[in-house]
Amino acid sequence: MSDFKRKFIANFIEFTTFFRLVVVRKVIFTAVFIAVAVFGVFYYNRMKILRHVNPPVITFSEKYETDVSVKVTKMELLNGVKATDVEDGDITLDVIVENISDIIWKNEDGRKIKDIERDVTYVVCDSDNNVTKAKKRIRYTDYKSPVIAPLEKVPTIKERRYSSVLACFKATDVIDGDISEWLKIESLDSGSDNLKKGIFPVVLSVTNSCGDKVYYNSVVTLME
Repeated sequence: MSDFKRKFIANFIEFTTFFRLVVVRKVIFTAVFIAVAVFGVFYYNRMKILRHVNPPVITFSEKYETDVSVKVTKMELLNGVKATDVEDGDITLDVIVENISDIIWKNEDGRKIKDIERDVTYVVCDSDNNVTKAKKRIRYTDYKSPVIAPLEKVPTIKERRYSSVLACFKATDVIDGDISEWLKIESLDSGSDNLKKGIFPVVLSVTNSCGDKVYYNSVVTLME
């Protein structure tokens, strides 16, 4: 074999050996990179899961009052409410009243409730954005249903419109105050939008903000 062929074969073997080493190094580097990336994703998700298994807790102390006045404020409803979190500690100041339900007329078993009760929903969020909600039922000690009354002894209108009829009455509520703008005509002896001359029976209704609906029967006199 000539010297040229031997040198060529030797150079070829050296080149292929170097190429293999480069490929092996790249494969090893890629494998290590992928392993580190997978571990990083796993660790992140693991920590995320661990954070989410510790949501805050809302509790109610003996100071919490279930029997309250209709004038109770949302701030007063927070008395006796406490929230704690494993990571954040005491987060009571972050608790808010999210919602106060309509009046609950019946229990879950269908029996009528004698008292006027509503459910208060409390909510709190920790630094990991874990949200906890809790409900507590309150009872009103001085509740009265809305009242509808005529502004005059004999309600009289001059314009043939339903709005004129509504303007003859006033509705008040112990929780919402003046709710005359929420008055509705349930029925009126008229065949069209415009009233005809005469005396007409009318049934009005109004519903306050906690879902208590009342009706009122009256008559209206149309004068021309």
